Amino acid sequence: MRVSPTRLIVGTLAIGGMTLALAASPASASLTPKAVVKNAISATEAALSVRISGAITQGKQTISLNVSAGTSGTGQGTIGIGTGTATVRLVGGIVYFMGTTAFWTQQGSASAAKLFAGKWVSTAATTTTGKSLAGFLDSQSFMKQLFSSNLSKSQFVNAGTATVAGKPVIVISGHDSKDTSTGRLYVAKSGTPYILKISVTGSSGTGSLTFSNYNQPIAPVPPTGAIDLDTLAQAG
Repeated sequence: MRVSPTRLIVGTLAIGGMTLALAASPASASLTPKAVVKNAISATEAALSVRISGAITQGKQTISLNVSAGTSGTGQGTIGIGTGTATVRLVGGIVYFMGTTAFWTQQGSASAAKLFAGKWVSTAATTTTGKSLAGFLDSQSFMKQLFSSNLSKSQFVNAGTATVAGKPVIVISGHDSKDTSTGRLYVAKSGTPYILKISVTGSSGTGSLTFSNYNQPIAPVPPTGAIDLDTLAQAG
């Protein structure tokens, strides 16, 4: 089974000029829009953990996330791919997940769905499937993929202020000159300039992700009786 939602969601966000490469001081209206973005990316990538929620649609496929991701090899939550969903936990280098019938049918086969739907299974985080799912549960990996391009390719303007989950934010609009889509970055106005939301709009992808619960502890527990997919694969 090959699950590859990371590439889709990261690729979609790139279209709005939000995949940027990169330092941190509080977000400030006195900084240039690009400086606000640089500081926000630096602070966000340095966080020990974060909760990521929301959905991005590209073409006919939608990826939805409600996960808590950390930097210490732990994470948990729910990932939706199309009409299928999977509850996922990352503990000790092992990815445990329990998918719905639709998840297994879309990502594997109808036969796989009959065998594994509604059951906990496990695979090493280094396998193809493990890497794809673990990519959403490792905050550093996810953020570095999200912000991996070059700032010089995007144009930024200050789009004013707003609130996200009751917190005041500075809004920066980004536009990639090679694409008609746009993206918006919502950066905490006070304290550490964490990114609290990203949104994209355009023909190539639409949706948003919110980021919260920064630096909160994550303690996923390995489920009992999980079926070891790696052992099954070795046995043929």
